[in-house]
Amino acid sequence: MRKFSFSILGGIIIGLILSFVLMDYEVIKYEIRDQAGIESRWVSEMDFNFVFNASMLVFGVVILIFIVWSFVERKIAD
Repeated sequence: MRKFSFSILGGIIIGLILSFVLMDYEVIKYEIRDQAGIESRWVSEMDFNFVFNASMLVFGVVILIFIVWSFVERKIAD
C-alpha cells in the first residue's frame, strides 16, 4: 500500500512539473461585447488537449515509478 501511495504522489508531482515544462499551455480566452446589457466581458476556457496530455503523462510517470520501485525491491531482496 505504501509503494502504491508514494507512486501516485510522486507521479502527480513529477508528472505535473514535466507537463508544465515540456508542453505548451495555450490560454483560450475571448471577449464577448454588447450582450445582455454588459458592455464587455472576457471568457476563459481550459485547453482540453493540455489537460488530457498532462493526465496521460502523470499516469505514465505513476506506472514508471511503480515498476522501477518493484524492480529495485526484487533486486534488494535477492
